[in-house]
Amino acid sequence: MKLSPGMRASLEHALAEGLTFACFRSPGGLLTLWAQRTPELERVDRLLLFELNDVFLLAPFELSPDSIPFIRSDVELVQSDLEPEAELLYPCEGSEASEPSLQPTTSEAIFKEGVERIKQRIAEGLLQKAVLSRVLATQLDHRHRVDLFEAALEDQPDAFVALVHTPDHGTWMGASPERLLHAQDDRVRVDALAGTRSLEHGVEPWGEKEQNEQELVTTSVLNTFVHLHLKEVLLHGPETVSAGTVQHLRSVVEAGLEEVPLADVLIALHPTPAVGGTPRTEAHELIRTLEEHDRRLYTGFWGPWSADGTTELFVNLRCLQVFPSKALLYVGAGITAGSNAELEWKETANKARTWLQLIEKLEPLRVSSSPQ
Repeated sequence: MKLSPGMRASLEHALAEGLTFACFRSPGGLLTLWAQRTPELERVDRLLLFELNDVFLLAPFELSPDSIPFIRSDVELVQSDLEPEAELLYPCEGSEASEPSLQPTTSEAIFKEGVERIKQRIAEGLLQKAVLSRVLATQLDHRHRVDLFEAALEDQPDAFVALVHTPDHGTWMGASPERLLHAQDDRVRVDALAGTRSLEHGVEPWGEKEQNEQELVTTSVLNTFVHLHLKEVLLHGPETVSAGTVQHLRSVVEAGLEEVPLADVLIALHPTPAVGGTPRTEAHELIRTLEEHDRRLYTGFWGPWSADGTTELFVNLRCLQVFPSKALLYVGAGITAGSNAELEWKETANKARTWLQLIEKLEPLRVSSSPQ
């Protein structure tokens, strides 16, 4: 998808002025930009989500259910037959530029040590799975943020691609293959996505490690639906889906909401074992111990929320945080009893290629990655 002149001008203006906005495209959907007239980011208790329509939820991995951030759609621009008018954003007020703090990059030795510590906990019977993430840095001139976003839109037609800026989070981009939930007409659908391998495997059968990992996530979603007393539960899959430079296993679980608030489903699901682990509490405690960085928005969720319409939220995977002269990429791998530390490190490197390949192609930039 190429950006139209009007949408490009709108994004350049929004970024230059530091507006609070979200520009996003769901798979098969229209490119949409929602911007606030004022910069301050609002938050809502999950009990009041039923009152909100046409807002962009922006939740971190470590989420407090009584303080869910969202971006309003005071101004809406859509790239369709009508050209978006950047002038509509001129009354919007931005925030003063402030560079968010950098995060430490993750060394190969530290990551592999973390894999072995997780496997030890699993062997002791304390865990079934934990997701270990890492941060890597690459050079990126912030003046080419819109170019990079356009490249992602073209390269990832089946992903949820987003460019977001707030005074609280700075600038983020993502190209997520994993839909957390889709809700419409009192039906909810959830992706259970786990297990990763390179595209080179084609249609080969999946290994036992990846199948077990995906089954853990699917079972967790099914148990959540049962616990919430959702009706007419259906399971589809698993199937192989491609996402950038890798493949995943995905099942889809759907059910009728009836009297169950969608917010209850959302909070019960997040974070799934696909990004945290199982059992949830034990996995998260270990993650906090092993990871030297704050995940921030990585493995949180984001997307459009409408209590009276269609809601489509995605897990924030394959994402990066933009700084003036570099970007921090966040990637992770699910660690189970059958994990190999060297292979898990290579898996995260393959996932990082989703963005690194696009950055390397940017002209006239000459960039070199430094996955430390």
